[in-house]
Amino acid sequence: MQHIFLDFEMNQAPRRGHEEVPAALLHEIVEIGAVKLDQNYVQVGKYSAYVKPQHFPISATCTRVTGITEGDVAHAKPLPEALEDFLAWIGEEPARTYAWSDSDKRQLFQECAAKGLWPEKPPRPFRRWIDFQRIYTRLLGLSKRNRISLKNAIGGIEVNFAGSQHSAADDAENSAVLLTLLHDKEAFAERTRITRELMNAPSAAPPPAATLGDLFGDLLSQWEFAGDEEDAEETVGV
Repeated sequence: MQHIFLDFEMNQAPRRGHEEVPAALLHEIVEIGAVKLDQNYVQVGKYSAYVKPQHFPISATCTRVTGITEGDVAHAKPLPEALEDFLAWIGEEPARTYAWSDSDKRQLFQECAAKGLWPEKPPRPFRRWIDFQRIYTRLLGLSKRNRISLKNAIGGIEVNFAGSQHSAADDAENSAVLLTLLHDKEAFAERTRITRELMNAPSAAPPPAATLGDLFGDLLSQWEFAGDEEDAEETVGV
């Protein structure tokens, strides 16, 4: 089982003047970034690709936040082809997909639906999707209303944010560091101690475990498409 931590950057078009455009298309994915971890949660690959928006040019807001310009996406592939390349990079090995918050999943599914992709169900790597921000927040002992940002989570374990914020691949890589940390109980407890003290959270170190099921328990129920027979078989003993 491999683990794919991904992040998308989106273009933002204003609603004013575009009332006839479906809301899902006012935001389009313009960058895909991801890292691949093996079964031992060791990084074995990194992916980065721009995506050409189909409805609006790159906005000034997008450039200000992400640094992405119209020139960056001028020769990029549109979303259907970009996703084919990304899925080819993931490969055939079973995978779990993670993202920091569920906003990337919503964007992907809503945009693909609006563009007529995957009319029945998404490809297999996108059927097992974990909101890692929710999990990490809970393991810190914080409430779901007090979710920690990626920047603060990284700073809280006394690691400098690698690369640039709002670079999709760098955001994914930094998030994956936190996933790897969960598999060392003592290191997790020590390196999150200051964060928990500052946020008045109780000690919530994960128990020693070798599986995500032991670490995350009922949070794994957020996976989509659990009714698939093959997926249900894979979930047993997670």
